[in-house]
Amino acid sequence: MSRFFRTLTHFADKPYLPLLAASCLMCLLSACSGNAAIQRQQYDFGLPAIPAVGNGSSKLQVSLADIQVVPALDSNAMWYRLQYDNAQQLKAYAQARWSMPPAQLLAQRLKIQMLATGTQVINANDGIVTQPVLRIELDEFSQVFTSSTNSHAQINARAVLSKGKMILAQRSFSVQSPSKTPDASGGARAMQETSDALISEIQQWLTQLAAV
Repeated sequence: MSRFFRTLTHFADKPYLPLLAASCLMCLLSACSGNAAIQRQQYDFGLPAIPAVGNGSSKLQVSLADIQVVPALDSNAMWYRLQYDNAQQLKAYAQARWSMPPAQLLAQRLKIQMLATGTQVINANDGIVTQPVLRIELDEFSQVFTSSTNSHAQINARAVLSKGKMILAQRSFSVQSPSKTPDASGGARAMQETSDALISEIQQWLTQLAAV
């Protein structure tokens, strides 16, 4: 018998070879899965452009309630819409996520910006009822693609200022900023810029109310 046929016979007599091959395949799939997990990127809003404590002249005092969101935004997913295909369908990036849910990202940024301009911000959960309470609801927090190469960050929100059971004022906001690149990285940067623009509009609104 030739060496070739003796080799085949040798391996054929080993019943554990199929199990070994299956184990190797599982290890290969696990390695691929591990690489995918490693490649997943996390984004936040980065460092603010202004210091956390400023010398602003604002005399506003507000209590900030927890920001409310629609169910889809109650996660770390980074959402986008293909407006040119199906604008009613939300899609999530597979390899990119926020470091925390949008409500927490926005609340953190809002407090920093307000404190920097001299606004006194109190957590509404602390039980202090002497100050007006600012409540914000997020309806949209996504990257909208108008084509395969063009997109913008879109935030739709409602703000309600109340004291006790009385609503003092309320307003809807719709803000957007263009994405420099049509991907998760470009969307994250545009969303940070859009959030800052939204916060600026909210601050201007509150300032106008305080002046009345």
